[in-house]
Parts: sequence; structure tokens; C-alpha cells
Amino acid sequence: SFPAERTYKRQSFPAERTYWNQSMTTTTCSTCNGELLTSNGQTFCPACLLQQGMKSSTYGGGSKPAWKPPEMEQLAAAFPQLEIEQLLGIGGMGAVFRVRQKELDRVAALKVLPSEMAVDAGFTERFLREARLLASLSHPHIVTVYEFGQRNGIYFLLMEFVDGVTLRQALRAEPIRKLDSKEALAIVGQLCDALQFAHDEGVIHRDIKPENILIDKRGRVKIA
Repeated sequence: SFPAERTYKRQSFPAERTYWNQSMTTTTCSTCNGELLTSNGQTFCPACLLQQGMKSSTYGGGSKPAWKPPEMEQLAAAFPQLEIEQLLGIGGMGAVFRVRQKELDRVAALKVLPSEMAVDAGFTERFLREARLLASLSHPHIVTVYEFGQRNGIYFLLMEFVDGVTLRQALRAEPIRKLDSKEALAIVGQLCDALQFAHDEGVIHRDIKPENILIDKRGRVKIA
């Protein structure tokens, strides 16, 4: 649960939010033909602003990850309490598998980190410290961490599974120019909620990009 006095923590994006001034005026964006919003003397297009933020993503550019994730059989031996179902994705910072917790009959996401990271003498300490911080966060727009640690030399995070798509996948399926102002603001608002909450708890997310922003089937945003 969240303290009532934290008014920025809301699961929806109601009109009374104060991210944008109540007296905003709207015109049309010359780039995407979407609505322009004017607040405090500044005019901006939410859709184009969101698109600009996506340009720094490392998705699809550069070389493929240089490491190979563990085989599913290896993971099954290291995590006998889990049923390893499929590989969901792989990147430079880890690979994510869809798994099922046998006793709970609950679908989860297992993220395993590259073994090369453990070569760093301070890695274990940093990993455990940051994993504890992540596990302590409880917010509707932040992916929940169930468990973390090391098994058979494999560093892992067992997390909530979000049944949906990444923001990158959503943008590819529905081009950003078709994202109207209300939809863009809804995404931005939920992200602001989650990031503000994490900052208040002393956690800074240093890798915000479309691949780490998940949208479930009900349109709810989760930061991974």
C-alpha cells in the first residue's frame, strides 16, 4: 500500500494531475499533426517528445550480445523449483526466460546475468545491494522482484511476468505518429509515477529505454 499523502502515486492518469498545467492550450503539431500543448509559456508535442526520448535507445543498433545465455537444461538443473518454458529475449545485460513457479503455479520472468560480469571483484557486492533495493520497491508501475541471488554460478533475478509487449514493440506495431496526445501523456504519466517513487526510495534507473518499458494487455505500464 502507498501513503495517502503521496498524491503523485496513482495507477491512472486523471485530469487533476499536475504534471502539466491545468490551463494548457492546444494547437496542431507540424511534424505529426498531433495536438500541441502549451504550459507555462512553453509549447510542445507529447508524441514527438516521446519519440525523441526513444532515439537514444540501443535497440537494434550495434553488434549482437557477445555472450551466450545458459541452456534451458542447465537452468532447469540450477532451478528445480521452476519450469523453464522459453527464452523471451537477450541483451548485453542479461537474458530473460519465461518460467513457472511449480509450487505456486505462477508464471514469472527469470533474468540471468552474463557470467563475465562476475569477473569484476566488486560485482557480487553491487549486485546484491542493488537487487535488495529493487526487491524493496512496491509500486504498480515497477516490475516486482520475487527473488535474487546466485545458483551454480548463475546470477539471477526472479521477477513478475508482464503479459504484454515492450514499448518498442508497441511503437513498431503502431507508429509513433499515430499515438495521440492522451495516449502519450498516459504513458509518460505512469513512467513519472514509477521513477519519482524509485527516486524517493533512493533508486535511480540508469537504463530507461523502450525495451525496459512494458505495457500489459490492459494498457498498464511497468518499468523493468
